[in-house]
Amino acid sequence: MAATKDFRKAKYIGKSYGTGYNRDFVYLEYEYRGVRYEVYENRAKGNEPLAWQHKREQMAIDEVLDREPQPESNEPKQSIQEQLDEIWHMLGWDE
Repeated sequence: MAATKDFRKAKYIGKSYGTGYNRDFVYLEYEYRGVRYEVYENRAKGNEPLAWQHKREQMAIDEVLDREPQPESNEPKQSIQEQLDEIWHMLGWDE
């Protein structure tokens, strides 16, 4: 996993406070490898530790960014002769 090989630190962006039902929540926004994410703290009762939230979010970002795209094949799915036969059939020249 890339996170264990190459430690990258998240950059703190800012915080905001919840309103209404979520008024006890504090949302902390970070940027990691160019992707923003939030962790939260519920001041009224216990919640998942911030370190766990950071780790989960960063692992998800690493998984998406490190996923290698599948190489596209440049080989045609049909041979040239099969393609020409299909064209001739569409034009009605195969009779």
